[in-house]
Amino acid sequence: MKNILGTRILEYRESLGLTQDQFGAKYHVSGPAIFKFEKGYVKPSLELWLKISRDFGLNDRRAVLLWMKAKLPDKYQKFVDLTVGAAEDETAAYGEVQHGLDYSKFDDREAIRKSALKDDGIPRGLKALLRDDEVWSLFKPTGEEINMMRDLFGALGEGTGDNYRDALRLVRAFTKAGQ
Repeated sequence: MKNILGTRILEYRESLGLTQDQFGAKYHVSGPAIFKFEKGYVKPSLELWLKISRDFGLNDRRAVLLWMKAKLPDKYQKFVDLTVGAAEDETAAYGEVQHGLDYSKFDDREAIRKSALKDDGIPRGLKALLRDDEVWSLFKPTGEEINMMRDLFGALGEGTGDNYRDALRLVRAFTKAGQ
């Protein structure tokens, strides 16, 4: 069974650079409870899941669908279509485009990075690329480039950090050719 909630909690906690104890304290639960959530031994209550998911930018509709899907037996999880909840997302800060946050509206690279790492709409491979300090110092990706990589290549699958490094090069090549 895929550990949908635990994976999201782990990714969010790591993006904040917190230990399980520190992260748990933020939500008034123990570090061992966070460990159990991340490993999939226990699912957080809906109330706790909503608090955590709101903090990493997931809207309530999608968070509830994810929580419900995680509670189902494996053979029934495929029946829950998460794209329905995504299509009816509420708007968020900085204005959203159809595919998620519009990172071109951000002024600060660090704000782009933090938000993108918390964003549920950013594929895992792109998040891996954005976690890399070297990428930020050498490539200096813009919000517009992150939008393009998410929207153009994210639909193809999760990818890897290396795939998205190549995607960034492609985006730059095509945008320079169009200028």
